[in-house]
Amino acid sequence: MGYDGGKQIKGRKRFALVDTFGLLIMVKVMAASVPEREGAKKVFEKMKENPQKYPRLIRIFVDKGFSGKDFMRLVMDTFGFILEAVLRSRWKALSFYLNVG
Repeated sequence: MGYDGGKQIKGRKRFALVDTFGLLIMVKVMAASVPEREGAKKVFEKMKENPQKYPRLIRIFVDKGFSGKDFMRLVMDTFGFILEAVLRSRWKALSFYLNVG
């Protein structure tokens, strides 16, 4: 258990990796005090242990809490994944588009 001062949350954070259909690939539960980028690194480290399980995974869409050129470069150099930060307004537009169609 921990406390995230930024989000004012006490307890746990869940770091989930899902595919483009929303199906769960991996989830890692950590104390709320773990920063977003550190939690993401733990998920990527777990995935690196068994890379043949994710042969087609190249690009990962993330929210702005995981953005930052230094972090994105670290992930690309260390784990080989390309992170693309997507702003919340783009998610809303995409969600609206999918619901209308």
